[in-house]
Amino acid sequence: MNTIVRAIEVAAVAHRDQVRKGTTMPYVTHVYAVGMMLAREGLPEDIVAAGILHDTVEDTPMTLDDIRRDFGERIAAIVEGCTEPDKSASWEERKLHTIEHLRSAPWEVCVVSAADKLHNLHTVVREMEASGESVWARFKRGRAEQAWYYHGLVDSLCGASAPPERPPVPFCEELRETVERLFGPPE
Repeated sequence: MNTIVRAIEVAAVAHRDQVRKGTTMPYVTHVYAVGMMLAREGLPEDIVAAGILHDTVEDTPMTLDDIRRDFGERIAAIVEGCTEPDKSASWEERKLHTIEHLRSAPWEVCVVSAADKLHNLHTVVREMEASGESVWARFKRGRAEQAWYYHGLVDSLCGASAPPERPPVPFCEELRETVERLFGPPE
């Protein structure tokens, strides 16, 4: 069976009881959208599958060993690179870790992370159009903290902090534009 189809099926089961923050939208729509974004970029099947599976280890009982067993080391490594290592740490510690990690992470991890963050922002933009600034109440931290985080991500993935030898990360231009539209230019 095709790796992407298997990833879709595994993600559907793993995320079956979850919804998007503050909504009734099934969570799995997010990981499917990330996979579709990666597929539209013409990225290889293993990167698309990793995009679909990127939240399974962080947000479900699945483990990296499960991903490794069912999908192989390459997909497991990408998922691991997209997974916050310590859910018990504070929001600030976890987000700072992500920003720092993405500065030197493998290109494949950066691509999946960029698609993930961009889809999250698209969702916020749509919800802001519907309900205004109240959308920020759904998050553990408000607009100012989210601005700090997303500007940091843009810098790590697409800006001066990205290593010069790393190939360009798809989605960077749109990610930067969306972050600046939502939060203004970096300070």
